[in-house]
Parts: sequence; structure tokens; C-alpha cells
Amino acid sequence: MASISQASVGHYPVAERAPGTALRVAYDITPIDDQPSGVGNYALHLLTHLRTTDAAHEYLPISNRATRSALLPADCGPHPLSRPFPSRMLWMQARLPGELRRIRPQLCHYTNSIGPLANPCPYVVTIHDMTLSLMPRLHQLRKHLSVRPVIALVARRAQRIITVSEYARQEVIRVLRIAPERVVVTPEAAAACFQPAHEDEQRRVRACYRITTPYILYVGTLEPRKNIVRLIRAWHALRRRNAVPHTLVLVGARGWQYEPIFRVIEELGCRDEIIFTGYVPAAHLPALYSAADALMFPSLAEGFGLPLVEAMACGTPVLASLAPALVEIAGGAAQHADGTSVAALSTALEQLLTDRALHQALRARGLQRAAEFSWQRTAQQTLEVYASVVAQAAVWPSLRTVEG
Repeated sequence: MASISQASVGHYPVAERAPGTALRVAYDITPIDDQPSGVGNYALHLLTHLRTTDAAHEYLPISNRATRSALLPADCGPHPLSRPFPSRMLWMQARLPGELRRIRPQLCHYTNSIGPLANPCPYVVTIHDMTLSLMPRLHQLRKHLSVRPVIALVARRAQRIITVSEYARQEVIRVLRIAPERVVVTPEAAAACFQPAHEDEQRRVRACYRITTPYILYVGTLEPRKNIVRLIRAWHALRRRNAVPHTLVLVGARGWQYEPIFRVIEELGCRDEIIFTGYVPAAHLPALYSAADALMFPSLAEGFGLPLVEAMACGTPVLASLAPALVEIAGGAAQHADGTSVAALSTALEQLLTDRALHQALRARGLQRAAEFSWQRTAQQTLEVYASVVAQAAVWPSLRTVEG
């Protein structure tokens, strides 16, 4: 599959922004909390780099939460006009349109698939994947009832849709029936802290989590889509016949329907050979990646798969499933196996851990591949999307007209 290129933003003509023209952008920070993962990391790193890439723009963070994440810059909390509201969906539909009329942005960017249906200004929405439609059994019923219909409506009304891989782009176009020129790829990237950690730092962080043996690492929420039950069975098949000495370290918070993970551990009798760290702060992750002999990420479906790039940036070989986005993002720098087959995963893992030449080759290719992704470049591409949307805003009624 073709890799992502810098030209991905060129699916439509990008309008030039006049030098010195500042934009007021309402930016959705609802996914960002003190323990961000997935979409939260995307929203946080993109906002940080947008602010440094073009300091002329004014970003108005919008959220239904009263408190701001400690990870946000000190001067970057929810806009003063935002008031707490318990439901993100109800806040977006019932309260946010009025707040937008008051703060009068030229553009809104919704970072997690949904926005107000009665939006009073042009907007961009980021849709990270289409798994809610493509793999419904891997999502909660409430998401099917409340979120899925809104995604389709918001996407069709958006001036541009941003997504994070070419695979995700094609699925958005196909499933939502969106004109291709309206969907733009701006890939994610590993943060600057993700690089091979010094051995002293590796020892310090390993001690924090009482990791004393060689280990295989998984990073991500503990939920059905991540395919952790098969991951455990594949690893345990090797442990059972003493093919590898590795323990399994599972990094991530417990998500929806995590219980089968603990049932299979009880069935296999391997609780003492698995370490659950829970959520790990970003400061510890580079050392955990660097000290691992492999990252195992057999997810059934992804829009991007950020742990792959983070691991590669730390020099850690990766075993991933054949999910199309993971194959695209890995770009030939990872070992792949059928994520629906325990035997295939186990065979591939054994090869990765015992074939020294393969291990070293994937380490080198992974470092090169990770360097192809950049948050600064993604921020620049996102700014070009903003400029294109604002340049076309003449077809919209002005906010004064809407107010008045």
C-alpha cells in the first residue's frame, strides 16, 4: 500500500492566505484530559504545534468541561464563555452554537468526529476511522444510537474532513459518500520525546513497574478492538513450550468490555507472567518502548495506530496485524501477521524474537519510517486546510447575519 506523502493535502486546491492575516479558530479540546490517549493525543499535539507553527492565529479552545488538562499550555484552557455541561453530545447540540455566535470564530475545528448540527460558521472535522460503521460489534450500543448518525450528518455539512491515513480517507469517502476532494489526509506522528532511551533511564522506568525480565510490550486501551485476548494466547503459546523467556507488559487503561482479558488470563493460569501498568505518563513511555524486545499491536481496526510510530521512533521492532491502516503506516518497517489467527501471531512473534537479523533490520527500518512523520508538518498541512476553508467562506452568511 502506498505510504503517506506530504502531497496528501493536495486532494483539493489550497488557497493562499494573505501574509499577516490572523484567524480566530474555535478548537475542540473535549478529547484532552490529564491522561490522553488516541484522539486526546492527536488533539493535544496538533494544538501545540498549530500554535507554534503560526503564532498569528488565535485559538479559542472549546469544551464542555470546567477544568482544563494540566497538559495544556498555561494560557490555553476552555474559553471563558464555555460553561460546564455533563454531556458532550448535548453540549455540542444545545449550547455550543450559541457560544460560537458570541465568540465569533472564523472557523471551527472539531477534533473527534462530531460537532453541532446547527453550526453557525464554517468548520472542519477530524474523523479518525470508520470502525463504528465497519465493525459495529466492537463499539458500545450508545455510540451506535447517539454518535454514529451525527458523524454522518456533521461530515456531509463540513467544509473539509481531515483524517489520518489514506486508508481512513478512502473509508470515509466510501461509507459516508463524501466527495473525494473534501477529504484530506494529515497523519499523526510521534512526539519529540519518543527516541531511544538511555540504558540508565530504561532501568529507572523498569524499576517503577517492577519489570525484571525481558518483555514484550502492548500499548493502548484495553478493549475488544485491540485484540488483546488473541495477543495473550499467541504469547502464552510460546511461553508454554519455553520458546521465549519474555513476560508480557500491557500498558493502558481499562476500556469497554475489558473483562474477557482477565478471563483468558485465569484460564491460561499466567497472571504472574503478565504486568498491567495501567495508564502510563508520556514521560515513561520512551523508556518502556526502548527496553522492550518488541511491540505487539494486533489491533483489528485502526485509523492510524500511533503506538507503531512511537515504538519505531524508540528503535523497538513492531509486530502488527494486517489491518490496512497499520500496514500503510508501518510502510514495510514492521512484521505483520493475521490478527484473527492466534497461530499466525504466535509464529510471527517467535520469528521476530529469535531471528536476530530480522530484529535488527526492523529496528533500523522503523527508525527511518518514524522520522517520516512530523507534527510540525501535520500542523502546516492543517493550517493549509484552514486557509482553504476560510477562503471559501464568502458563500456562508456572515455571523452578523446569523445573529441578526
